[in-house]
Amino acid sequence: MKKKFTGILSIAAILVLTGLLFINANNKDERKAIIRLLENERQTFNDNDFKAYSDNWVKDEESKFMVSGMEYYYVFEGWNEIGKGFQDHMAWKKEHNVKTYEDPKDFEYNHIVVDDNMAWVDLTQYDKNREVKDQRTYILQRVNNEWKIKNINMIGVDSYAEGKFVVNANNAPEVTHVNLNDFPKDKVFPMIEGWGGMCVDINNAPAGTEFTPLLEGLKNDHCQVPHWGYVVKGAIRMDYEDGTSEVFREGEAFYMKPGHTGGVEEDLLLVSFGPEEGIRHLVEHFENKVAEMQKQ
Repeated sequence: MKKKFTGILSIAAILVLTGLLFINANNKDERKAIIRLLENERQTFNDNDFKAYSDNWVKDEESKFMVSGMEYYYVFEGWNEIGKGFQDHMAWKKEHNVKTYEDPKDFEYNHIVVDDNMAWVDLTQYDKNREVKDQRTYILQRVNNEWKIKNINMIGVDSYAEGKFVVNANNAPEVTHVNLNDFPKDKVFPMIEGWGGMCVDINNAPAGTEFTPLLEGLKNDHCQVPHWGYVVKGAIRMDYEDGTSEVFREGEAFYMKPGHTGGVEEDLLLVSFGPEEGIRHLVEHFENKVAEMQKQ
C-alpha cells in the first residue's frame, strides 16, 4: 500500500511539473509574440507604412493613444481619430523626407502581464547615453488569436536640455552688461551664466566650420537647445531635423529652434542666448567631444 501511495505521489508530481513547464513555455511564447508586435509597431511607424502600422491596432472606438511631457499633452480617442493622426503625420514625414529610427536595443521591457485575452506592457526607452527618454504603457487585446494594440500611453521624460525651461527673471547677477572682448577665453564655449535663468555666449568661427562632429551623441545628433541671438559678422547655416535649412546673415536677429546642426558659411561672430540648464548640458558635451578628439 505504501509503495502504491508513493507511486501515485510521484505521478502527481510529474504531472504538476509538466504543467508548470507547459505554462512557463506558453508564457515565453506569449512574451515573444507581444514583443514582436511592439517592435513591428515601431518599425512600421519609422517606415511611414501606414497600412502596415494600422494592422497592429484594435480598430474600435475604445482604442486610445496618449502622449504627454513637461509642456505638451495629446489624446486621440477611437481608431478613426488615431488613424487620421498617424496617417497625416506619416504623410508629413514623407513630404519633408524626415527619417526616424528607434533601435530595439534601446528598449527595456519592465513588465509584461497576460490575463486571458488582455495584456499590459510597461517599457522604457533609453537614449544613446542610456538615459531615460520616455516611459510607455501598452494595453493589448487578443483578436482572432493575435495580439493587437488597444491603448498606448507615452510619457516623455523631458529635460531642460531638450528645450523645456523656466526663466527666473529675478535671479539677476551683479554685472548685467559685458563687452564681447571680456568673455572668458579659456572655454570651448565662451559664455556667461546667471542672467535670469539664461546664458549669453559668443561664437567666433571661421568659414567652413561644421558643428555636426561636436553634436554626435546628442539626441538625433542635433542640438536640442533653443537659441536666440544676433549675427555681428558673417553668416551661419542651420540644418534642422525636419529637413529644412536656413542661413542667418550679418545684421540679423535669429531664433534657432531645437533640433539643429549646421556650419559657418562666412567668417562668423554672433551672440546668442539660451536656457541656462540646457547650455550647461551642451557645453559639457562639447568639452567631452573636444577631449576625445584631442586624444585621437
